[in-house]
Amino acid sequence: MRPLYFAAASFLITSFVAPAAAQAPGATADEPIVVQGQRDTEDRPSVVTKLRRMIDESTGDQLARFEDEICPAVIGMPADWTAILARIIRENIVATGGKVGKEGCSVNAAVIFIDQPQELLWALNKEEPSFFMNMSPREFDQFSGPRRAAYSWHTVNTYTKDGVHMDKVSRFASATRLYTNVREEMESGLVVIDRRATIGKSLRQLADFATMHLMLDVNWRTPHVDRSSILSLFHSHDDGPPLRMSSFDRNALSGFYLQRENNRTADQQRQNIARAIERQEEGKSAVGTKRDD
Repeated sequence: MRPLYFAAASFLITSFVAPAAAQAPGATADEPIVVQGQRDTEDRPSVVTKLRRMIDESTGDQLARFEDEICPAVIGMPADWTAILARIIRENIVATGGKVGKEGCSVNAAVIFIDQPQELLWALNKEEPSFFMNMSPREFDQFSGPRRAAYSWHTVNTYTKDGVHMDKVSRFASATRLYTNVREEMESGLVVIDRRATIGKSLRQLADFATMHLMLDVNWRTPHVDRSSILSLFHSHDDGPPLRMSSFDRNALSGFYLQRENNRTADQQRQNIARAIERQEEGKSAVGTKRDD
């Protein structure tokens, strides 16, 4: 049985979040369905570059993903908002090729809204360091040190290409230029969002943002975030933040999660995702041409 870490620290998380949970955050309670007007027209090199900026690599030179069902939970919002957020996240997971657990499943992906996100990270690291098992003490300090509107991370382990857990000493066995006999799997994921930063944000925006951070190991180190991406939700925008995932966001998720096998090098994975994005864009262009005719 693959380890899950939420049960061990659920009391700690609840003790941090519960006192402020009744305070209504500023996020608008509506669920606007607005399609972003921009289209991504980048060529292959820029697509790969955007993917490199967007998705971080694991220590095994791969892009980790959930292979098992994702069981999301939302903590720290009023109950009616929580239900909407959880529903949208579940719908996003299915729509982009992921597998989602049934209601009542064991949580392995949590979205936590809290007024003191840094303090929660520090407390988790002190009381349940297994949450950060893939980070060294220095890496954790670098990750948790800067004050940000959101933090996300995953616990990742090494499995054979057939899904059997293996010791890290065998991580690079039988590796070739394009693929290995192992894959890096996400076992759990957390997104911690500063509740004060949600003022003026819709539930659709928050759910789409959380989905990206749960399904991908988002690269928090990159100074550049595409302004059309929902990942820029908490960045400054002259004309307002994106209303939902961009087509690039959604196609990046589906291009990654619809790959049949994931025992590839990070470079090969990015190339595969880029090709999937291009096919989606070409398909939309073809449909548009037919309509014009």
